[in-house]
Amino acid sequence: MALESATSNGTTDEHHPEEKEEWKEGWLFKKTHYTMRWKLVWCHIRDGQLIYGFNEKSAEKAVNLVGAKVEMLEGDDGTFGWTITPKDSKRTFMLRASSAEEQWAWMTAICEAQLSSEQHCSNACVVQ
Repeated sequence: MALESATSNGTTDEHHPEEKEEWKEGWLFKKTHYTMRWKLVWCHIRDGQLIYGFNEKSAEKAVNLVGAKVEMLEGDDGTFGWTITPKDSKRTFMLRASSAEEQWAWMTAICEAQLSSEQHCSNACVVQ
């Protein structure tokens, strides 16, 4: 499924092969794997992956979103948070946004990335 970008007058332009599929970018909190502290990281979604790092230039680590299990966080850590467990992985990534609106935007972008990937799995993607 290919995405088309619409111009301001509503028409689509399919002549941008150099454009990367990117839906969302910005700052999120990520719980570190070893110290279990919340750390601010720069994230963006591109080509079915959540890419993150300390800033825009260092964003090199990637989490494959295709077939990943995405769930809302519960409890004290659950404030605007969710988890991503990549397909066939034991590691779970914990992320948190700064507001409910931002959380909704990220969850929607993750869902769109999963559904738009050429490697799309049959898993349902539901944002509640």
